[in-house]
Amino acid sequence: MTLLHPVNHFLAASVAPTINPYQLGATLYMPATRQDIWQIISQQKLAEIDSIVICLEDAVSESEIPAALANLKQLLATWAQHAQTHGFGDESRPISRPMVFIRPRNALMLTELASWQSIALVDGFVLPKIDMQSLADWRLACQALPSTQLLMPTLETRLIFNPIHNQELALAFSEGFSQSILALRIGGNDLFASLRLRRPSDVTIYQTPVGILIYQLIACFVPQGFYLTAPVFEYLDKPALFAEELRQDVALGLVGKTIIHPEQIAAVKQAFYVNDIERSQATAILAADAKAVFKQDNSMLEPATHRAWATSVMLRANV
Repeated sequence: MTLLHPVNHFLAASVAPTINPYQLGATLYMPATRQDIWQIISQQKLAEIDSIVICLEDAVSESEIPAALANLKQLLATWAQHAQTHGFGDESRPISRPMVFIRPRNALMLTELASWQSIALVDGFVLPKIDMQSLADWRLACQALPSTQLLMPTLETRLIFNPIHNQELALAFSEGFSQSILALRIGGNDLFASLRLRRPSDVTIYQTPVGILIYQLIACFVPQGFYLTAPVFEYLDKPALFAEELRQDVALGLVGKTIIHPEQIAAVKQAFYVNDIERSQATAILAADAKAVFKQDNSMLEPATHRAWATSVMLRANV
């Protein structure tokens, strides 16, 4: 997988990134102790999943770390052997497997993982609980990674409630890594925990204090060229509420959605689907000969102000 330019250097919001962040789609986290991860990567199971995160952090207890690392090492060996035999490598990922990320427990563990044979097979890493206090450690650990791997820092510590801190963090992200930042993940449950709260089951996240924070994060990071992912919805028996939250996720320009169960995949795919009107309007706005202002589908379209939206729509449509 070759990147021509880092995603986080696209400070003009209307310029499409080299790697489409909407490829994340429905993202399923799974503990690194799980025994069927290879079956999921090779699409023998959950063939409809878009991306997975193999977790060595919150989903794995301290006592399970040795077993989790051993399981992950065996997974990479199996993957490498399959790639050598069947050509199942990076170049085939868009059509043959989900995106695969690893979430290490801390920066020291990332340094260890970077030295592993075949670690380059994964698309990248989720960096948990990153903020200005921990940034230097993560930056140092990432120096051992190939520049082609992708990063997804997670915004989930108490410092993320500080707008001034976030402005500094956005600048640091832009300058601090040789790898591309595919997207910034929003750690909803950790942010609720910082407020001594749990996500309520009768309203969307946007009707909570964390929802207010999400608006602030969008205003801080998106103008600097970053994409943000939608936080997890942890209730399986609230399909209507889940659909409403997804509608708001998409309306806010978030990319992908963390899910807790495969039952949620179809709803995520439906929410991010681009309908004919959206596609037609985006195509018209991006046309080289588009007028400065014109009417279509009873809407005013103005390429000068709508180009960034149209670019995002086409990114969604191209997944």
